[in-house]
Amino acid sequence: MKRIATAGLFLSLFSAGAFAETWTGVISDEHCGAKHAAMTADDKTCVDKCAKGGAAAVFVAGDQVYKIENQDAVKAHYGHKVTITGTMKGDTVHVDSVKM
Repeated sequence: MKRIATAGLFLSLFSAGAFAETWTGVISDEHCGAKHAAMTADDKTCVDKCAKGGAAAVFVAGDQVYKIENQDAVKAHYGHKVTITGTMKGDTVHVDSVKM
């Protein structure tokens, strides 16, 4: 019985993590999108300005632009190249963690 409980716990922990994915890209804003993929100093300044003006943050990976479900998770990373872990639903990502 103890083996079954241990195996069940292991499988439940493994399956919960199986749905999370990791992507590398940049945090931009919805107005400029992929225009700032190079993330120069001017690009970062523009993203900061647009975000402060109310534009939602987006995640740009390659030529794809994704909405970010939980905006607060990326607030400290506007204009940065990051690796995010989260779950994707259509064109929207829910961010679990962000690393520069």
